[in-house]
This record gives sequence, structure tokens and C-alpha cells, in this order.
Amino acid sequence: MRKLVSSFLIASCAASVWATPTQVKLDSINASLDTLSNNMESTLLGKDDLPMAVSGFMAFRVKNFHYSNTSPAFASDKARTAIDAVFKANIVAMPNSYMTLWSNIAFPYDLSGTFGNKYATQPTEVPTYDERVLYDHSTDYYSTTIDEEFNVGVDIRAGVFGAYVTAGGVIWANGSPLTMWERETAPRFAWQYELFEDEKTVSTYYKEKVFKPVKEGGRAFWTNRSFGGLFANVYQLPYNMKAQFMVSQPMDMDMGTRDGLRLYAGQPGELETYGLHDMRGAVYHGRIAKDKLFETMTVGANYMGVVFDKGIIYEDEFRNQHITAGLTPSLLNTHVVSLDIKGNITPKLYLMADVAVSITDSVNFYKSDEAAQTHGYAEDAYTTGTANPQVGVYVKAQSKHIEGWPITVEGIYLPKDFYSPYSLSNPSRFTSWRKDEMYLNGGSLRYTPNMMGLNLKLEPTFNRGYFDLQYGQHRQVEEGMDVLVFNYRLNGRNMWESTNSWTKHKPIFWADSGNADPKASGYVARTGVLEPGTGIKLRRQKGGLYGGTWEMWESFVAYQNTDQIRSKEVPSHAKWSSYLSFMGGYDIGHWFGTDRNIMMTGYAAISGISTTIAPIAYSEDQTDMLLWSFYGQFEPAIAVHPKFHVVGIFGLENFRSKYAYTSYSVSNGLSKTSDMYNEVSTDYYAYAPINYLETAIGLGFDWDFADRAGLHVRYKWMTHSDETLSVNDWHSHYIAAETKVWF
Repeated sequence: MRKLVSSFLIASCAASVWATPTQVKLDSINASLDTLSNNMESTLLGKDDLPMAVSGFMAFRVKNFHYSNTSPAFASDKARTAIDAVFKANIVAMPNSYMTLWSNIAFPYDLSGTFGNKYATQPTEVPTYDERVLYDHSTDYYSTTIDEEFNVGVDIRAGVFGAYVTAGGVIWANGSPLTMWERETAPRFAWQYELFEDEKTVSTYYKEKVFKPVKEGGRAFWTNRSFGGLFANVYQLPYNMKAQFMVSQPMDMDMGTRDGLRLYAGQPGELETYGLHDMRGAVYHGRIAKDKLFETMTVGANYMGVVFDKGIIYEDEFRNQHITAGLTPSLLNTHVVSLDIKGNITPKLYLMADVAVSITDSVNFYKSDEAAQTHGYAEDAYTTGTANPQVGVYVKAQSKHIEGWPITVEGIYLPKDFYSPYSLSNPSRFTSWRKDEMYLNGGSLRYTPNMMGLNLKLEPTFNRGYFDLQYGQHRQVEEGMDVLVFNYRLNGRNMWESTNSWTKHKPIFWADSGNADPKASGYVARTGVLEPGTGIKLRRQKGGLYGGTWEMWESFVAYQNTDQIRSKEVPSHAKWSSYLSFMGGYDIGHWFGTDRNIMMTGYAAISGISTTIAPIAYSEDQTDMLLWSFYGQFEPAIAVHPKFHVVGIFGLENFRSKYAYTSYSVSNGLSKTSDMYNEVSTDYYAYAPINYLETAIGLGFDWDFADRAGLHVRYKWMTHSDETLSVNDWHSHYIAAETKVWF
């Protein structure tokens, strides 16, 4: 027996001595696999040997716009040079492995200064007043603004519990597609160096956008919405549960005249929120979910609520708009609940689905006889009601059963009265959006209420290249007003940035170069919905240019004749949206005997809105085609050196419609009625079909000139031609340079 034990010990020692180091490491890893995940979750952010850390970046930006051929729309923006900088620091304190404290702070600077006259925009004018050249991304008239993710927080981890709580100006979060989600399926080109690009080398940046594009995930395809306030995320609970809760008071909810502390006269702020202020409204969110259902799935229950303070109704700006339009002032609150599921049904089949119920309750005010002699409304002169619940469904499935040929199918069904302001069903970041209108590329790029349809994507990759094919066909569930909206994809961001009204995140109601009247913008717009006065705030559809989130939009009504305009009759149809796009890239470096990447990327899309189904929208001359568009862009990208890449852009885009008109008034002087004088005017209408052509050509480079430091330069020549109304034509130079240093 002793001899047997001795032999066993000798054999064990020999096995231990002669075992390969690799085998020993593998055995150790295999033995600890069950605890790796928990250990990682509980100590990922905390390191006892690193109690405090600071990281961040400094960025300096220069932008110059010069309109060599100027339309009246840009009369105040003929030439502008904007110089700004930002310093951002992320400070993390880790007293132990179970707690992390952090604060994200940013200091933006407007380096353009203050000048004391109009010389920058009107050099021949007499000096009359001081003008402030604002920080590049703000339209608020009060100093500079903050950078995104300006917040503080604490993360606590203990065993099977992990949670963090954060509060501040901008908190990025998502819940489920139909409650809290951002959707953007438009391609991201290397030409557009985003302000939010994370730290990465030039080679990585081009790899993710050009050579092997990242289709979903990361900051390039951001599914989060931004809020300000208090957010708690319990990311680890027993039984694989997790939860999140939020309360927010965003300034863009303010339907009255105040935004808590300042009067901003109807102009929304640069960010979606600034935190907890008295905004006369609040957003509430909650989610509870279970991971590892059937090992691979996650199921969650969600709530989103948007509630307004009844006191808004007594503010003159809000109430008088309704009275002028002949409507009863009302507030609409929104409540959305949903159940979602996502995960891999099989290793090669991914599913995401969300079923939501949208409920709107209203507060309708009416005038009382007693109150009519004072402010017109008594505090108790209102009624409340709740609309019928509306059920919406979203489904996304991705199959990888064919090797190298992933196929994605998306389906949507949203009733006309379904409203979820922070979900992918809202095509705008402006969360008080509640309009009956149809977007070009609707369903394929952005969803709206009153929509059902399917989206099909084929995204294969192959040696030295890839291509994406997308086809979408969507229809309105029931008739909607023929208010059509399209965005300028080729030059829209630069058009928007060049104006005084430019703001990174928030849409101005009209792209008016700082004026609150579309007539003052100088842009000859196609006629939209004509309402008494200026229309209801947040619901105006008067036609013309609108700013958006890094975008420029245009709106008009597809009138059939001038009689409809004269009688203020907006036509209505159940419209179809057709979309077909192709994007592909191929590396031709081997053609020249080099291992450097020379990637040729092309993108083309045709789309249309029609009153009958159009399998492919190929022309504005098709039967019942209300709006048609073609967009093409070619982008060569050359890896001159791993640290130096050159990129170019060649593109054109057009929009065409035979159902557009212009309208204007001519004053006939004053007429006397009793003891009062009233202005008399005559309205005129003219047929003005849309035939826009935009072009762009440009060159730029991205250079890692030092470790963790880069320089990004772009030059673009842009043109816009309006064949019917040449007064809207313009040509422009755009130059931008940014250097960003990470620490």
C-alpha cells in the first residue's frame, strides 16, 4: 500500500513538472470559469492600487462658412468663422473594490469673442448694438453651454448586487424600442468626423466606418436617448434580474413661456435637458427585466410617462395661440407601458420584439363667465379625459444561417394615435412632437405613428469588401394629412451649422437665422398648413426649412390645386413610403501592388411617397407620386500611412414633386371700421413644383500627429439649385479643422 501511494505521488509530481505552462494556464482558467463573470462585474471599475484616476480630452475646433452665391435665406450668414474649444475631464475615485465615485465635467469656450457692431454680417451698416458670437452649438443667449454627460454618480457592487445612481445634465439611457430608444439606420461615413468620437487611432476609426463598418452598437449607432435628472440602474440582482428608474424635467417639454429659470421666448435649448429644474413637466421611466431566460433571452417590462403642470395653461404665449386658432387650450399627457423580449433564439437567429400600449390623458380648459373679465380662465375651469389605448408592435429578426450573408427583417405596426415621445416611433428628438405628417424614407430610416410595413436588409461581407442592400415598403394605417417632410442628407448638416440658429441637439421651429418669423428668413418656402396667427407652438406645419439634430429639414403640403390652399383644405390620403438603397465598398490597394487600403465606397438610394403602392420609386412622373428623391455619394478613403488617412466626397441629391405651391400676401393699405383701422391684404398663390439639386465635392484627412492626439481637416464645396425659384439658389465653401488630445 505504501509503495502504491509513493508511486502515485511520484507520478503526480512528474506530471506537474512536465506539464506545459500552457496546459497549466488552461486548467486554471477552466477551473475558475464559473466565477469569472461575477468577479469581473464586482471589481471591474474598482482597483485598490488606483484610488483615483482622471481621463478626458481637449478639443479645438475651427469652422468657416462662406456663401459665394447667397440666397436671402442666408443673408445674415454670408460668411462666418467660429472658433471654440472644450476641456472635458472624467474623474473617478475608487475607495475600494466595491464602490466607485465619478464626476464628468466639461468647460467649453467660445474663442470668437464679442464684437460691438454688425460688421461681421453687414459690413456697410452703421454700428448700432453689441452682438455676442455664441459657442458653436447654442442658440440660448446666455454665455456658453455644457458638454454632454455632465453628471456625477456612484457605483456600488456587493456580491449579487450591483447598481449605480447618477444625476446631472445629460444622462444617456435606453429601455425598449417603443418606450425609450433611438433609431438611426442611415450610413455613417468617414467623411463626417463626429464630435462625439471616442478615443481611437485613425486606423481604427477608418476600419469601423469604411473598411469593415460597424453596423450597430457603439457611439456610431447610438440607441440611447439623453435626459437630465436622476437615473438609477440596478444592473445586477438575484435570479438574473435587473432594473432601472429615472425622473427627469427636460426643457424641451416646456410648452409655455418659461424653462424653469429663464425666459427663452420659444427657442429650445442646446441640450435636451439641464437637470432638475421647475420645468412645469416631468418624465418618469421604469424598467425591470430578467436575463438568461432560456439561457439566452432577456424579457423586460417598461413604463414611460410624460406629465405636464396645469399651470402652463395660464401663460399668455401658450393660451393665446389656441385662442387665435379658434381652439380650446389643452394639455396632453402621455403614458406608455410595454413588454419586450430580445436575445438569440438559436446561435444564428436573433430576435427583438416589443409590444406597447400608449395612453393619452388630456386636460381641456374652457372659459368661464366669471373668469372672462380677468385672465379668461379659472383654475377649476377644465375637464379631463382619457383617449382609447393604442397598441403598437415592433419586431426585428436577424438570421446568420447563410455563412457571410446576414439577413435582417424589421416589422412595425403603429396606429395613428400611438404616441411614445422618446421611442424609435418619434422621428425627431424634439419630444413634444405630435404632428400628422409623412417623412420621406419613413419606415426605412425613421418610424412615425400611423405606420405599418417591413424592412429587409442584406449585409454580406467578402474578401476586400462588402455591400449592403436595403428595401423598405411602408403604408399609413389610415388616412393622414398630406404634409410631407424631407431632410437634406448630403449637405443638411453643413447648411444648418452655417446659420445663426444652429444648435447641435435641438430643432428650431423654423430655420430662420435667429428670427422667429419664417417670412424674415428670406427663404421662399412651399406652402404648408395655413393657420391663424403663427400656429400652435410645437405643432406648426407652415412649410419651409426646419432645423433638427445635426440636420436640415423641409416641409410642405402636397396640394392638388390652389383652391385647396385658398379654402385651407389640407388633402388627406393613406400614403405609401418606398425605399431602396445600396452601399458597397471595395479595397483596390492590391491593384497598385500595395498593402495599404484604398477603399472605394459608394452609396445610392431612391425613395418616394405616393398615394398608391410603388414597389420602386424611380421617378416623380409615376402615377400618384407625391415626392421623389435620389441620393448618391462616392467616398474614396486612402490609408497613406497607418497614422494618416485621406478621404474625399463626391455627391448629389435631388428632390422632386409636382404638388407644391407658394403663397404670399400683398398689402392693400388700411381700412377703417368704426373707430379702428385694419390692414387689408390680398393672398396670392402660385404653382411651384419642387426640383432641387444639391451637389458636394470635398477633400479631407485624419492624422495621428502624436500619441493620443489627432488632427481632422475637411473642405467641401456645396451647391443648391431650385429650378423653379432661383432666388433660393446658393453656393458655399465649408472648412473645418479639429484637433483632439486625449489624456
